Amino acid sequence: VEVSSAMQDDSEVRYPEAIAKSVRVATHPYIVHCQICDPQQPYRRGDLGPMSIRVMVMPDQPLWRLFAEIVARLPIILSKSSDSNCEGRARLWRIASVNGKVPNAGSRFGPWTLLCKNPYAEIPISASNYDKYKEQWQSYCDQHSIQSIGLLDGTRVMFEYVVPSKDGSFSWPREAAAKATQLRRIADEDAKFRMLLRGYNSEGKPSREPIMRKIVDAMDLTGRWYRGLIVNVESDAKSSGHNGANGREDADAPKDASFRENTHVRIHFNDHHENHEEWIEVKSDRLAVAGRFTSNAYLASDTDGDAATETKSILPGSKKKDSNDSMSNDLSSHNAVCLFPSYGACGLINLGNTCYANSGWQCLSYMPLLRFYLLSGQYKISGDINRDNPLGTGGKILEEFADLMRVMWSGKFGARAPQRFRSVLTKCRPRYSGANQQDVPELLTDILDMLHEDANRVKKKPYVEALEDKFIEKTDLQRIGQEAWRRYLRRNRSVITDLCMGQLFNLVTCPECNHSSKNFDPFNVLSLPLPTVDEVIFRCLVVRRATTLNCPNTLLQVGGSSKGRPKSLNQLSPPSKELIFEEYAIPTSRLADLGDLKMKLQQLSGIPAKRLRLCKKEEIETGIGEKHSMTCLYTKVACLPDKEGPLLRLVNHTSSDDASSPTIATVVAFEATLQPRPETENSLHTNDRLAAETDNASTDDDTSSDTSSTQTTAGDDTDADWKVIEKMGEECLNVFGDENECVTFDTNPVPLAKYVSHCLWPKEAKDFVVGLRVDAIDRRNNWYPGSVVDLVEEETEEGDETITKVKVHFDNFSAKWDEVYAIGNSRIRPLYSHATPRAKSTEFVVHH
Repeated sequence: VEVSSAMQDDSEVRYPEAIAKSVRVATHPYIVHCQICDPQQPYRRGDLGPMSIRVMVMPDQPLWRLFAEIVARLPIILSKSSDSNCEGRARLWRIASVNGKVPNAGSRFGPWTLLCKNPYAEIPISASNYDKYKEQWQSYCDQHSIQSIGLLDGTRVMFEYVVPSKDGSFSWPREAAAKATQLRRIADEDAKFRMLLRGYNSEGKPSREPIMRKIVDAMDLTGRWYRGLIVNVESDAKSSGHNGANGREDADAPKDASFRENTHVRIHFNDHHENHEEWIEVKSDRLAVAGRFTSNAYLASDTDGDAATETKSILPGSKKKDSNDSMSNDLSSHNAVCLFPSYGACGLINLGNTCYANSGWQCLSYMPLLRFYLLSGQYKISGDINRDNPLGTGGKILEEFADLMRVMWSGKFGARAPQRFRSVLTKCRPRYSGANQQDVPELLTDILDMLHEDANRVKKKPYVEALEDKFIEKTDLQRIGQEAWRRYLRRNRSVITDLCMGQLFNLVTCPECNHSSKNFDPFNVLSLPLPTVDEVIFRCLVVRRATTLNCPNTLLQVGGSSKGRPKSLNQLSPPSKELIFEEYAIPTSRLADLGDLKMKLQQLSGIPAKRLRLCKKEEIETGIGEKHSMTCLYTKVACLPDKEGPLLRLVNHTSSDDASSPTIATVVAFEATLQPRPETENSLHTNDRLAAETDNASTDDDTSSDTSSTQTTAGDDTDADWKVIEKMGEECLNVFGDENECVTFDTNPVPLAKYVSHCLWPKEAKDFVVGLRVDAIDRRNNWYPGSVVDLVEEETEEGDETITKVKVHFDNFSAKWDEVYAIGNSRIRPLYSHATPRAKSTEFVVHH
């Protein structure tokens, strides 16, 4: 079991040295520190004396048993913790220490997180019968065990129970404390903000901090909240340099007669309109801290420094040359709209084959400006509902979609079925009433059209003429687009027009007369193709040995002089033991294969393609060590076969923000510098003689009687044969593993393997043991390597003698192909005396 450093001293006492780590859990269970949440002090830290217990648990113990023991042992001292049925509600919190230290608060509840996903479990108050609560506690714990829920030795757990109110509702102490803390923080922030707008600091003295060009939240006359910029300030006529912010005389206040208290500020609204500005009183509720009613809610601290960029006041009505540009630059990074309530994690349940519709509605739900328009009921306040529009639905789609958005963004539901909205939609558009799959862009276009007509502020649409051909021919393209959009707005003005509509420029040219027709068509949905990866970039790491070709400046110099240099680079010296690493970035087509990649590597590195061995490099997480540390990753290098398919299969597909960017993969290429060790004349003569002896042995009589009265010697090689094999083995041992091995030469290990197998071959029948490696011939007269898996004793037909046979299991075959042979039979021979060794790895059981 892993013990944290915080429990290190305690573990030395609890775990004697004689107990192995693998059995410490069984002999010394986990100790979980359980404390009760004090309703009067929900954020009290540390052990609480009699309100804290330590419980011993096993890793495989059900979590509900720990919950039951906490309920039975921890005192619930508050008399108002139960309802009329003497029952309460409780839940568990956990805290995980990192290296013995409590982590910093990551949420409004500090470092504590809920242990179970279910909201709560009912508990008895001052009762002793817990049997009827067993199923409820099991459901609350979701059948988790101590180990599966993530509890370890020394983990701290908090038990929190609700406090009922007089009206029968419940409140959680930690939630109530967090809410009160948040309200107090907001109140202090608002008070400081109001003082700053008036020109005072937090102590009530005149402030030197300018408020010009400060980012704030402001409400315009239509009731919409926008991110705004203070562009002008108006002060009262009387001097307030001798008084504080509360109006009383302050002896410590600076005697500055030029100080004037601010009364009004001019706000430039960031609503994509250049001249949308208003004067607002500093005491008005239409002003708030930046981010209070808009997104990016905590960027106020980042914008404090922007107030110092310009300290000069702008007189009412005056304008600078680039004032709009500067204001747009200041607000570009803070463009935001109202998003409250900020939930929205609500799924839509399929009503038949409506997954396409649910996807489209979710997309509309995450359009911030449209969402705020519907959630705030602005269409009712401003009277935008057009119930008399024959092209609309009488406001039905607008109202029902707003109701659906309120349900999705209420934060009360994880999934809802949009039955009412779909029912109204099918009545207005019958083609969506069936269960057939439809096109999502077509559905979005229809819904946006219906929302546009239901919220169209043009009650009576006037007749608008199309643009004249003469005007189009004489006017530039930008002016044509502005005029076309102006004429379109004469009949169409709605929130959809402001947020979701644009124009497409169409140019049609006649192939015969070359006459061109220019036209602008409005659209609300623009379909774009998904980009695809055209190529794959391989990051190739080439590993090669140093030679006089690739390192001439070092390997051609011998002893610091030129006497030992070769005459030319073609006189290659043996490869050095030092390695050279070269890295190349090679772009290839995603349909290219390994042969194409090798040819490109050959052109860049000069290494022949046939001498390149490609491997795939992967970094795999081990789950050991901290995140982002080297101990939690290891590099796996796997050889790639020459018949690999397209190179795109080698790429690990990872999520990327830019889907059109090329994919990068890592490949390691090794240069094969080894050559087969040349055989001497003696070794060639020995191998020819051994092959001849082997052929003679294979032509022996294979039909010798298995029931021979006398078992012959197992190793029936003649002395001459043994001398040949021994000589071959000695020659192989003389050169195998020398300084040139794995640098210049690669010795064939087959002769050495044959020599070893002949040395291990039993000389007598009694020396046969289980696990002996042999060559055996099967029923089809094919030789295969195998292992002796059993010794079988059988009686002869006369019954006067017992003979021993061996059972052989062939490599890479199932047990049904096992054969039984008599000892001394020529159908079973030493390993690799008849069978040919394979380069493929083989698994077999080794008997010791």
